[in-house]
Amino acid sequence: MKLNEFLKPNNVEFSKSDKKIYEVILKHPAHVQLITIQKLATDAQTSVASVQRYCKKLGYTGFKEFKFQLKNYLLQQLNFDKNNSSYLSNYLKVANSFKNIEEDKISNLAEALVSSNHNYIIGVYYSSMPAKQLAMGMQDLNKVSFYTDNYVNASHWVGLIEEEDAFVVFSVSGNDPYIKKYISEPLSKLSKTYLITFNPDTKLSKYFKNCIVLPGKAFANSSAIDPQSLFSLFVEMIINHIARS
Repeated sequence: MKLNEFLKPNNVEFSKSDKKIYEVILKHPAHVQLITIQKLATDAQTSVASVQRYCKKLGYTGFKEFKFQLKNYLLQQLNFDKNNSSYLSNYLKVANSFKNIEEDKISNLAEALVSSNHNYIIGVYYSSMPAKQLAMGMQDLNKVSFYTDNYVNASHWVGLIEEEDAFVVFSVSGNDPYIKKYISEPLSKLSKTYLITFNPDTKLSKYFKNCIVLPGKAFANSSAIDPQSLFSLFVEMIINHIARS
């Protein structure tokens, strides 16, 4: 049985909400083991009740049983490697490929952060750690920098943002549905806007003047957890570039 058949049996009729939930899980099946039902509902732009209904349509008592059965399916059908040394080898391979990131993209972002009046930086869920790291690093370099881990807080920046400010968003998947809703307005007014993601096909790039795609999309999608440490590696590269300039 293929994953899409496991998540959407032929004899089950899907509502619009079901289809949204299905698409999110299909893109990142391994992530489901580590997220809450609230997080899945948010990513699918639907409600917790809709997620529960989706799970029951598939024949489970609820989200908890669905997660358990999905984990078993992935272990059996997708042959997930439980060997830590294999995971580490793949991780190091991706980390080593960071040397192939175009130098002008690093220089461009570094220059924007240094020359801006203020830096506004967002990272949600696992992406919040590298976002905070970048803000703290810039503060250590005497640049006024603000950080938040949710888009509602970011929406309150609208009245504060000036034309010469820099705006940076970290998103592993590049599929955050709330960027358009909460921060598309300030993004449209600024020239120093950056989306940093692992997804080369992200549709969110249209809201940013610059999109930096990091290597490792396949690794990020197959990992059970968003690889925020790879984002942090990129942040360290940026801070080190600034410090050496």
